[in-house]
Amino acid sequence: QHLLTANVNLFPLRRQFADINSFIPQTASTDYGQRGYSLGITDRVLFSSGGILTTLARITQFSSYAHGQGAADMLITPDGRGGNFFNSWSRTSHQQEFLQNYQFPRRRWLGKHTVKVGGDFVHRSYTGPSLSRPVRLLRPDGTLAEQIDFSGSSALAAEDTEVAGFVQDHWMFNDRLAVDAGFRYSGQTIGETAALSPRVGMVYSPGKGGKTIFRAGVGIFNDRVPLLAGDFTRNPTRSVQFFDDQGLPSGLPLVFRNAYVKMDEKGRRIIPPGRDLGSTPYNLTWNLEVNREIIPRVVARFSYLSSRTFDVFVVDPLVPPTGDPILLLTNTGGVRYHEFESTLRFRASEKVDVNFSYVRSLARGDLNTLTSVYVPFEQPVIRPNFYADLASNIPHRVITWARFKAPREITISPLLDVHTGFPYSAVDVLQNYAGAPNSLRFPTFLSVDLQVTKDFRLPFLPWLKKHKFRGAVRVYNLTNHSNPRDVYNSVASTHFGEFVGFQHRLFDAGFDIVY
Repeated sequence: QHLLTANVNLFPLRRQFADINSFIPQTASTDYGQRGYSLGITDRVLFSSGGILTTLARITQFSSYAHGQGAADMLITPDGRGGNFFNSWSRTSHQQEFLQNYQFPRRRWLGKHTVKVGGDFVHRSYTGPSLSRPVRLLRPDGTLAEQIDFSGSSALAAEDTEVAGFVQDHWMFNDRLAVDAGFRYSGQTIGETAALSPRVGMVYSPGKGGKTIFRAGVGIFNDRVPLLAGDFTRNPTRSVQFFDDQGLPSGLPLVFRNAYVKMDEKGRRIIPPGRDLGSTPYNLTWNLEVNREIIPRVVARFSYLSSRTFDVFVVDPLVPPTGDPILLLTNTGGVRYHEFESTLRFRASEKVDVNFSYVRSLARGDLNTLTSVYVPFEQPVIRPNFYADLASNIPHRVITWARFKAPREITISPLLDVHTGFPYSAVDVLQNYAGAPNSLRFPTFLSVDLQVTKDFRLPFLPWLKKHKFRGAVRVYNLTNHSNPRDVYNSVASTHFGEFVGFQHRLFDAGFDIVY
């Protein structure tokens, strides 16, 4: 009736040449590292009345860093990068969490009710410097076209406290209809001080036997404000100088002052440095789904999902006709995603399970979201913001996967994945979009993957005889289909449009303790 659980997590990581690809050699790549720990206690009490009280307390400390391979200026050419990565940073983050909820004993009123109430407290903070060196953009003949310099303080810090409360009810009318409804009320010191997030879900099975099941849901979900938005104005100031074909400066340098502008019912307002942002990104998602058993052992599923995110923080460099240039952070960004999925599952027996799925989707949004510009590594060139197809947008996808249980506890799991190639953008010498962003695409992706697992025990180790072990061998891209990862996307390159960085057949092995 009373269970107390304590846990300790450690998460060290070091990735050398973390962003290396066909156009970023080791010398121009960046290293990434992290270390930290998390200490947590969960207490769960079951009362004689049937109520359940759950309490969680956790503290987390997280340190991370990224840096280039040297102190040379970063070079960006039509055929790739050179020099050393321009930005180095380190961050020390802390988070304290306290959550508590109580589930009431089940009550009966027009059905069965399971009501839960609770609240949580989360405090987040981070500090750390960010240092940037010059970035030089070169023409095909090697002459300098643009140089980006950085100045100003590099000491960054931000913190946020979130307090929230919620109530929810699982209302089971009968064996065929159930509804989940609730709302969450939250506030953040750095973002929206009061936000209401209602949500409701339903499952219904008409008739007897449960051969047809309908599911539907809709809800609003508030995100946490990125701490990088809280101290955006403290970032080093960018200064851009253009050069003509003779290598001489063309005009005065453009010095982009960092500023945050909030958009709300009162219009556009400049928020002074050090003030709370007063805005929190939120998401509205709804879905419909129907499952139907066509014949015994054959089930079809059709679902539609719509997801829209509002008040996303975006970064946009602006050069007004009058006034100084400005690197603007606003809460005007948005993302929308729509998905239709149809899946057919054929379960011939307990040993054979085959699935076929087709997904039609659309992903569009602002390209210069704060996280895409600064996470995990800051972009050397910040282009003007556009609303367009996202880099993850793949309209058509067909996936077929199966599981076959063979004798001697061997399981064979093949998978076929075919989808539209990912989009990419053409750019010019100055890395500006040459045409509509993400209007070009990689070739169609095709991969056949295979996993074979074998369960076994170790009888010669008595203290492990109660445990089952699982060995696995995996093969990715079994047919060695040419799936490129990179493309020459600069119109100034003689190789423009050529695909490189092909993914070849890959073998992998694993070993797990099942229980």
